[in-house]
Amino acid sequence: MNEMKFCQSCGMPLDNKEIVGTNRDSSKNEDYCVYCFKDGKFTSNCTMEEMIEISVKHMSESGMLKEQGKTEEARAFMNSFFPNLKRWNCTCTNECASGFNPNCICSNPECHCTEK
Repeated sequence: MNEMKFCQSCGMPLDNKEIVGTNRDSSKNEDYCVYCFKDGKFTSNCTMEEMIEISVKHMSESGMLKEQGKTEEARAFMNSFFPNLKRWNCTCTNECASGFNPNCICSNPECHCTEK
């Protein structure tokens, strides 16, 4: 059985090839969903905290958070889960740990701190 993959920006399960993001050359990018990463770049300029609020809003609007209290539970889970996602997990500096640092100078090719 394959391990479940999640978008490394919004945490959405990547359980369908149709929702996988695309690189600049139109090839599939297996790390991100098409809602977060298209044509080789992020589709939104946001911080991790803003992405959590966007995700909570989408989940609420889709009916996934119908039960009372589920919104805060989802937000708390995302606050613990998102820092482990590739887009948000750079810890070169304390600023990077918050998800966006336009002054990041690390040479890690996986770092996306400057991509707001």
